[in-house]
Amino acid sequence: MLTVFRSNRAETLASLLAVQLREAPPPPLETVQVVVNTWPTSRWLGEQLAVELGGIAANIRYPFPGSLLRRILEAVLGGEGGERDPWRAGDLVWPVLELLPALVDEPAAAPLRDWLQQRTGSGRELGLAQWQLGRCIADALDDYALYRPDLLGQWWEGLDEGSDWQALLVRQLRQQLGVKPFGLRVREAVERLQRHPDACPELPARLRLFGLSSMAPVQVELLQALSGRMAVELYLLTPCPDLWQHCTSRRSLLSDAVALRQPLGADWLAQAGGLEARFGRLGAEFQQLLEGTGESQLGASQQADLFVDPTSLPPLAGPGQPAPLLRQLQRQLVDPAGAPELTRARGDRSLEFHACPGQLRQLELVRDRILQLLHDDPSLQPRDVLVMTPQVDAFAPLVASVFGDREATGVALDWRLTDRSQQGQNGLGPSLLALLRQAGERLTASSLQALLESPALRQRFQLSAEEMADLHRNLQRLGFRWGLDGTERGGEACGSLSWAIDRLLLGLVLPETPGLAPAETAPFAAGASLELLGRWLHLLGRLRHWLERWRRPRSCGAWARSLQAGLEDLFGDAGEAAWELPPLLAAIDDWQRAAAGCDLQLAAPVVAAVLEERLAEEAGRFGHRSGALTISALEPMRAIPHRVIVLMGLDGGRFPRQSRRPGFHHLEQRRQLGDPSPADQDRYALLEALLSARDHLLITWNCRDERKGEPLQPATPVSQWISWLQSALSPAEASSGLVQEHRANPLERANFLPTAEGPPASCDRRRLAARQLLDRPQPPQPLRPLAATAAPQSTAPSASPISPYEDLRRWLVQPQGSWLESLGLQPKEWSEAIEDLDAAGLDERQRSSLLRQALGRDEACPADPADDPLAEAGSWLEAQRGRGLLPPLAGGELEAEGLAQRWRDLTEALEALGPAQQRLASWQCWQQELPWRGSCVVLVHTARARSHQRLELWLRLLLAAAADQQPSGAVLVARGSKGFGKELELRTPDAAGARAELERLAALHQEWRQRCWPVPPQTGWALLQKGDSAAISCWEGGFQLAGERLEPEQALCFGAELPGVVLLEQNPVRELAAELLAPLRERLA
Repeated sequence: MLTVFRSNRAETLASLLAVQLREAPPPPLETVQVVVNTWPTSRWLGEQLAVELGGIAANIRYPFPGSLLRRILEAVLGGEGGERDPWRAGDLVWPVLELLPALVDEPAAAPLRDWLQQRTGSGRELGLAQWQLGRCIADALDDYALYRPDLLGQWWEGLDEGSDWQALLVRQLRQQLGVKPFGLRVREAVERLQRHPDACPELPARLRLFGLSSMAPVQVELLQALSGRMAVELYLLTPCPDLWQHCTSRRSLLSDAVALRQPLGADWLAQAGGLEARFGRLGAEFQQLLEGTGESQLGASQQADLFVDPTSLPPLAGPGQPAPLLRQLQRQLVDPAGAPELTRARGDRSLEFHACPGQLRQLELVRDRILQLLHDDPSLQPRDVLVMTPQVDAFAPLVASVFGDREATGVALDWRLTDRSQQGQNGLGPSLLALLRQAGERLTASSLQALLESPALRQRFQLSAEEMADLHRNLQRLGFRWGLDGTERGGEACGSLSWAIDRLLLGLVLPETPGLAPAETAPFAAGASLELLGRWLHLLGRLRHWLERWRRPRSCGAWARSLQAGLEDLFGDAGEAAWELPPLLAAIDDWQRAAAGCDLQLAAPVVAAVLEERLAEEAGRFGHRSGALTISALEPMRAIPHRVIVLMGLDGGRFPRQSRRPGFHHLEQRRQLGDPSPADQDRYALLEALLSARDHLLITWNCRDERKGEPLQPATPVSQWISWLQSALSPAEASSGLVQEHRANPLERANFLPTAEGPPASCDRRRLAARQLLDRPQPPQPLRPLAATAAPQSTAPSASPISPYEDLRRWLVQPQGSWLESLGLQPKEWSEAIEDLDAAGLDERQRSSLLRQALGRDEACPADPADDPLAEAGSWLEAQRGRGLLPPLAGGELEAEGLAQRWRDLTEALEALGPAQQRLASWQCWQQELPWRGSCVVLVHTARARSHQRLELWLRLLLAAAADQQPSGAVLVARGSKGFGKELELRTPDAAGARAELERLAALHQEWRQRCWPVPPQTGWALLQKGDSAAISCWEGGFQLAGERLEPEQALCFGAELPGVVLLEQNPVRELAAELLAPLRERLA
């Protein structure tokens, strides 16, 4: 007997099942099996049965349709139910891949041969492209077993003449597998049950199926055949009794025999005129299959309808008030002819459509609306609210910042995010998959950083997040950019990970000396402790080892052994992620059983794809029905009743999903009754959500492009729903808050004001306070930069750990920076972007640094320019050998030539001044060893000179003169427009004047020690030299000239937006600039 219990409420069907179990209980040791389609459905049904059966529902299993029907099929045909079906796509792909090389040589397989010839891979090596093709073919054959058994039967019997390469493949698989596909075995089982209805005593007495919305045609045929041997009970959630017959004209034009075989097409959608026509084709065809033609119906069949009028259930509407629009729609689906016309009372918010500008605003608006519903109904709990979205992975990174923001709303909302792809997390499985994918790609500094983000990897090697960040900084400093070793970089090891590891190792025993580079590898001093360096090297060494091993293709068995060893070596016992290890090892074992006998050599990306697929099968089992507000994907929980259901992210172009089958797939060529369609599944999900919502149904989508601001349309089914409602309701009812379009600016005043239809859109207290602050009249506040801060009361000089000369020099050169440093402030935010590419050349800062380092090594030992080795490019190449600073190959040679030329210019300019010498200058508390050239004090700057160098040269000259060393002057040698030369010359003051000026500068420094010097150095010099216009231009910048106000120290002290006019007006800049710089200006030569 086949009994179909139909109802529009899942609770009614669950209660009926509980009643049947209570009135006709199974034997005590018998396991009751109820077939469901999702894990959350089994959890919900178990809860419902427990409530109905006195609090306990034990010894009940909830298998999926495919697995249980295959076990029953094995029992009917006399096989062992535990055997694997080799025609399932996950197992079938391996024999398909084995047969593919021979298949492409057949004339009929010319399209496959052309496709494969354009991809890499040869011989027995299996690349990712070949794997994807094999998987597509296996998926197609798996689909044929369920939806094209007749076609598959023709191929199996050899009735096709060989014009289709798929027929050739099926015949080859027949010889290799020796087992018929599921669809053909169902036909055998139906025939056997027809001939011998009592031949299978081991079959269960009853088969129960709950909440299924669709099944493959051959599965329905098997159920109909089994109904002659057992009681088959189908608990069907459907919006109306005869969904597929709503198009009466179709049945009047076609005979039942034809109508029951033909799929529902555009004519049915056009003539059946309600939501069931727009969204219900999936369920309609399922009911059409259940009604059947009688060919495989071996037992009697009956239907029992338990439809409920939702408008008659409590809470009832008040006298003279219509029922909520949501319930009216549910009633109209049950009885379109008998239901009254739709009406929507003022303030009815049971069904809402929200157009939201952006994903973040969408989440905020959904959260705030849920909080309002929880506030308005004390009986409503977070567990009664379900949020479903087809874009769960896109919303997942934003959910915690919105739903977990207690300070914004003042409410601790209990929520749970489920169905998120495991590959979007940093667990053990995703870490292994990332390593395998990386083994098939070029290793870069950024990809290495992503690999090392794994918490399990950090825990295994006992590295904190800060220590890992230090490791990446050091890898960047020592020159690692890309490549595992020199082989990957075309023979140039410099810049690879192996070379970087060698530099760290050499740095433990050798000094970092230019030119010292054993095997083209220079030592690198990381500046870390020996113990930390050991952990870094251990991690990098093991990572390099496994990446090298996994870059070589190998057989499936060899991969299993290597993966198990790699997991043990890289992750150990996995620490806090230990619970992820058994499923991962089980996935590897399951893959090995499926690929037993396959001797193809697999590349690492193929292994990653295989394991990803196996791990995805375990996703979605947990997290549902947790007692908290649930945020899930659309598929698992769409038919589970909740008081509040939110359908979020129904954007045009993303919903409904479209079929992505390859062109050779026969399901794409001609549609038949019962064919699967992702678009139909998603449309039917809207109908099931409508049936499952008890009090409120909210539908949201993104209405604005988040980058361009352009308007976006909702998904087509949502637009159709809105249009249908607007035509069914009166204009006033349809326009009064049914569709709400929200503003993009979260601080918009309207977001915090109630409307005639409901409360304000926002519940964010922080934003409300910000809006109130914006609305409060505020007098304009003058710009008050940090430099204007009053000095502290105590001005007693503090002891400085540095010499008086150095203390004064720092203040003169960087007055704002030294003041910020005294306050403990760091104005510079160092950019630590990871560089993946080798630089094409050095920047000016690097060139200046190399010249300065060479000058520091060579300054005390002047040499004849003709004999100077640094005047040749080869010396620069040798000095920087193995350090990774110079660009590789010709780029490095060009840079070396440029450095040698600059060095020659610099040394010529210095030699023209006279021989180099160092003299100790001392007067009172100031003492410093000063560099001289001939009779002049000299300052060498390897870049372009600025105000800092002028003041430092002035200080050196004053100290030398005060110490009675009688210099003839002071010279600043720096790089100018025509190379290195004299950029500034100062005349020497007399000893008394120099001493007086030193004391005056020291007093000025002491006066401003605890206050910010209000004169920016460059701007002050431009003001003194050329006036206000030049000073403003220097401060603000101009075309191709960055203003001084953009420097970190100046931006922090004065503000990066401070106009130059305001700077000159607010502070005594002119007077102070003259006080500091006028004596220097007077001594310009």
